[in-house]
Amino acid sequence: MYHPFSVAETIKTAWNILKKNFAIISVYSVVAMILVFISGFAVFYFDDNAMVSSIGFVVLLVEITFIFLAFIKLVFRLMDKEYYDFDFSEIIPKIRMLVSYLTLLVLVSTLAVFATHLVEGLKEGFAQDFFKFIIGLVVQFFFLFYFPICTCFIVDDASGPIESVQQSFYLIKGNFLKYFLIFIIIEILMLVAAITVVGLIIAIPFANIILMAAYRKLVYSHLDVDDDLSETN
Repeated sequence: MYHPFSVAETIKTAWNILKKNFAIISVYSVVAMILVFISGFAVFYFDDNAMVSSIGFVVLLVEITFIFLAFIKLVFRLMDKEYYDFDFSEIIPKIRMLVSYLTLLVLVSTLAVFATHLVEGLKEGFAQDFFKFIIGLVVQFFFLFYFPICTCFIVDDASGPIESVQQSFYLIKGNFLKYFLIFIIIEILMLVAAITVVGLIIAIPFANIILMAAYRKLVYSHLDVDDDLSETN
């Protein structure tokens, strides 16, 4: 590998991206939080009507997905802006991206529910509780560990839901322990975000930028080519 994957370089690159584009990222984050809060309040307000509440929940899910994917596109464009100019219309997620992301979300969730249902058929006791624990652990690990990289492939490479899973396994292979360390750092940042208001504006965007920087650096390390992200250091 011409540029082997490095945790320290990844964190440094992510921090430089946040620092150079703090105004854009912080404004986007604040506006996104306000929109989600208003929409969430509206869904909660009409929760006495089952049909309206269900429709509202679906709309809220699509809205959150749209905002999240747009943020990823924005950060990727900010990473690349030194090499070409971009228009803010480019950060709008394509319908295919929304469909791929939501399809993967539904597929994994459905498999988890199906597996749990099968376990329910076991006799109550240690075996049932143990398998429920394992299913929950596997699903949670996938969502926290592999799902973010899948999302990067969906946005950056226009990959489909199944294709993104295959690509994420290949990408992390050979760098599992290093990526796991990044995973731990991100979990710490999310904890900070959960207990501080400032964390919502800084820690959550920074955690996502770390993931995107890691994704790009992992891609370059597998391609055995010069790491363009080094230019942001």
